[in-house]
Amino acid sequence: MIRQLRALPYTKKKELYGFLFVLPWILGFILFFAKPLFTSLLYSFQNLEMTPEGLRGVFIGWDNFEYALFKDPAFIREVTNSFVNMLYGVPLILVYSLFVAVLLKNKFRGRGFMRAVSFLPVIIASGVLMQILKEDVFSQGMRGGAESVYLFTGAGINGILNELGLGAQLIEIFNNVISRIFDLTWRSGVQVLLFLAGLHAIPGYLYEASSIEGARPWEQFWKITLPMLTPMMLLNIVYTIIDTFTDYGNSVILMIYNTAFSQVRFGYSSALAWLYCLLIAVFLGAVYMLLKKRIVYMQD
Repeated sequence: MIRQLRALPYTKKKELYGFLFVLPWILGFILFFAKPLFTSLLYSFQNLEMTPEGLRGVFIGWDNFEYALFKDPAFIREVTNSFVNMLYGVPLILVYSLFVAVLLKNKFRGRGFMRAVSFLPVIIASGVLMQILKEDVFSQGMRGGAESVYLFTGAGINGILNELGLGAQLIEIFNNVISRIFDLTWRSGVQVLLFLAGLHAIPGYLYEASSIEGARPWEQFWKITLPMLTPMMLLNIVYTIIDTFTDYGNSVILMIYNTAFSQVRFGYSSALAWLYCLLIAVFLGAVYMLLKKRIVYMQD
């Protein structure tokens, strides 16, 4: 078996390695997500009611989808707001993550520590601390919500700035800057990592040859670095768009959740989820068609 693998052409080996890389995800999807996904699709065509025996559904065809698109102003409004937030949020995240990745590429003392710090929000977001933040900081949880956290109370940041004698307008600007920086840092961990991988994959001889020809670092960035980063840039764009649309605080996600578990309208909630998924897929398809001709790939 090992001899057969070694005898394979390089292109076939790359295809095999790619398949093995995504195999855990495929198995996980089949075992844990395929059935719930199919069940939610069935729910979207039904009017579900909670009975003592459990959920009882009545087939109503496309009524849930028609109501969402033509009779529910809240869904259209929240989807529009979500797209508007994405249009200005995604470029900011990409520019910030690229800037940080370029800074972290070159060798300097403490580079490993700074790289770990840049990726730390991703680790935190996948653990217990993120659940605490969701309950205490980002929502009105059982333990008091955001106002129970010291930094969000009058004795927190605002209180400290007031004690320093800063005016209300300056305090508001200061808080907005802190919030923006925190939000960009929180959302850019994966993007920084991917950009770093792309930067290290650029052959050094391209920079050496351009230096011999008299190219300056600024010219190298625009003529070499950015074009060679376009495949990773496309990947980051797709990832950031999906991450923005499916963020915990996204208004459409909250609407879908509340429709299902607060209003107990599981059929309509499933229809909203599938419509939202379809809109995201169409938008991603349009983005890919727009950018695919501008992607520069390295030839092996």
